[in-house]
Amino acid sequence: MKIAIDSSQTSGSIAIHDGQRLVFSEYFDIRVTHSETLMPSLDKALKLCGFSPQDIDAVYVCSGPGSFTGLRIGIATAKGIAYALDIPVHTYNSLELNAMACTPYRGKILSIIDAKMQECYAALYDAKLNEIMAPAVLKPDDILSWPIEGSIVCGSAAQLVQPYATQKQLVMANPMHNIPKAEALFFLYQYSQAKIYEGKALAELEPFYLRDSTAQIKANQKQRDLAKKIDQ
Repeated sequence: MKIAIDSSQTSGSIAIHDGQRLVFSEYFDIRVTHSETLMPSLDKALKLCGFSPQDIDAVYVCSGPGSFTGLRIGIATAKGIAYALDIPVHTYNSLELNAMACTPYRGKILSIIDAKMQECYAALYDAKLNEIMAPAVLKPDDILSWPIEGSIVCGSAAQLVQPYATQKQLVMANPMHNIPKAEALFFLYQYSQAKIYEGKALAELEPFYLRDSTAQIKANQKQRDLAKKIDQ
């Protein structure tokens, strides 16, 4: 039996696969931190499905990019379970997770996640999730320089590029495809190879960040502003 965790955004989700089929899926987008939701949700799900923690033989987790706090909590949860049970952790990119729901479109897929501070995390894929443009953090206007014509757009920041839909002949995905679901991590192997960490290698597992956190950016700006005042 394997479990999946996604806490890469303000929303979160978990799922359980018994080796033959998906048996449990839960999504939550509430004003409660992931540290308060993940373990209670997993515990409840295991009991409901008649499993114990010892039945888990692999953990699947979204490694980022995304929310700094959410990613840290999700990765720490996955590593804690893996260390305790001596099992592997399979990691996938959150932008791939978003894009997978749109693969039936058979065209280019622009996966885009809100990065706050007027920026977004984005990647451009073909219908088989091969990278056309690698994951990056940028302003919405900067995406116009990418070869996005005719793409389907999905993800929590899809609305940021909607003003360019006519100009670039973009197709806006159904809103349900903007909701990341952890169970998709079980099936991403069809398109992408997971990075697997187990044993001592678990220490190397870290969230996939594309920039400093919002708090760090603001702190750095304050330091620069202070330095300017001192120089004056």
